[in-house]
Amino acid sequence: MKKLITIIIVVLILLGAVIFEQITINNYLNEIQDMTEELITISTGTENIQTDEIREKVATLKETWIHHEEVLCIFANHKDMRDLCIEIQKLEGNIEVNQYEDFTASLRVIYHLADDYHKIMGTSWQNIF
Repeated sequence: MKKLITIIIVVLILLGAVIFEQITINNYLNEIQDMTEELITISTGTENIQTDEIREKVATLKETWIHHEEVLCIFANHKDMRDLCIEIQKLEGNIEVNQYEDFTASLRVIYHLADDYHKIMGTSWQNIF
């Protein structure tokens, strides 16, 4: 009977850890996607991306990603997240030279990478078995 109770407790702890991981990953990646969508909306229809508002939002996106990346590295390989970090770095360079097309392309890449990370880091039967 004690073994059964121990097994149940261990399974509940593991289940709780999986749920916590999934909620954390979803919240962090959704926040990155929301910030990216906001930047896409702000920059759409303008050729001048060298505004203070866009610079501030990009800086906030970068700071948010750096903070979240530290936590996400617990759940996934750091090398897998390098591409998103590179694209965020490109945003600042694109602003400096006012490269609207490259800026919006990087925003779309960031959005889709975050979406892919949902699938890669998310809990699924393939990850369990």
